[in-house]
Amino acid sequence: MKKPDVVSELETVDKEAIDGYIAQHDFPIVESGQATFLFRGPADAVSLRPMIAGFPGTHHFAALNGHDLWWLALPLPDGARLEYKLEVQRDHHAEWVNDPLNPITTTNPFGTNSVCRGFGYRVPDFAEIHEGTPTGSFEDQWIGSRLGGDRKVTVYLPAGFDRGHRYPLLFVHDGGDYLTYGSMALVLDNLIHWKVIPPVITAFSWPGDRLHEYAANPSHADFVVEESLPRIEQEYPISDRRLVMGASLGAVAALHTAWKHNKAFNGLLLQSGTFAQTAGWGSAQALLGPVADLLHRLEPSSLPRQVYLSCGTYERMIGENRYMAQRLQKAQLSVKYSESRDGHTWEAWRDRLAEGLSWLLPG
Repeated sequence: MKKPDVVSELETVDKEAIDGYIAQHDFPIVESGQATFLFRGPADAVSLRPMIAGFPGTHHFAALNGHDLWWLALPLPDGARLEYKLEVQRDHHAEWVNDPLNPITTTNPFGTNSVCRGFGYRVPDFAEIHEGTPTGSFEDQWIGSRLGGDRKVTVYLPAGFDRGHRYPLLFVHDGGDYLTYGSMALVLDNLIHWKVIPPVITAFSWPGDRLHEYAANPSHADFVVEESLPRIEQEYPISDRRLVMGASLGAVAALHTAWKHNKAFNGLLLQSGTFAQTAGWGSAQALLGPVADLLHRLEPSSLPRQVYLSCGTYERMIGENRYMAQRLQKAQLSVKYSESRDGHTWEAWRDRLAEGLSWLLPG
């Protein structure tokens, strides 16, 4: 790729001018089709490491002549969103760090990453705080389960909740992560306030042994339908409109629950499903074996008639998600499928919530 103009300009100036330029600009510098990254500091080598599995390659910075300044021009499709770290090598030691010149970060269950927002990408309005938007409230329910012990389900009640009115129900797998990393309470508050979706009671489920419970485990499906739903119906005024959703392995759990108990829900929202067609090998077999078996036995005609799916184009299982959407469409289900230039990330799933929820629950 051609050396960016900013790099060419900085080659001919002194240290003070470089300091001034960095102080006056935001990084990375994003243009249509590319982003330019700078790193300032002593190093033997600097590389950008995508923290998104399907974004190709390790990308090496070049040193700017005569300075402790490094640069990288990275091809980046418009509208993309990239989570990354920098690998900085000094004295035969490599350290992975967030980009010191980029203030935009994201948090996930494993820590934080820097974020590059490609040309044209915007954080959706529904994921921003808006003054005057009424906020919902929360109540924790502890539900005894055959899975072992009491399980926590956090129930979101929309602003203005009225026990004399019946509400749709949305059951969310990985509920704590959707609240913490996917800003889902904020999203619900905004969408309800703007009348994009109707007021909805939302049950955020917290898993125990997630990998065991969500991998097409019949006991988990029974927990949702035979243990959680009766408690929720007992405590809150629920209408006949009931949706179940999840992301990654949580999407498998949602799919399996709706299929095993095929009259419990009438809508599905599946994000970046771990729709493995084979059991894999080694330790992966314990996780993927039950999933592959589910997908081989699955009868789409027994699923809810309305299904929304989304996936990032930088995901390893993009092909499996496309195939699932096609499979459900061939079964004459009402299917909406959406892709984004992102990876297997909580902000990617957040960004698709309005599209999915408004299609399944129009306001």
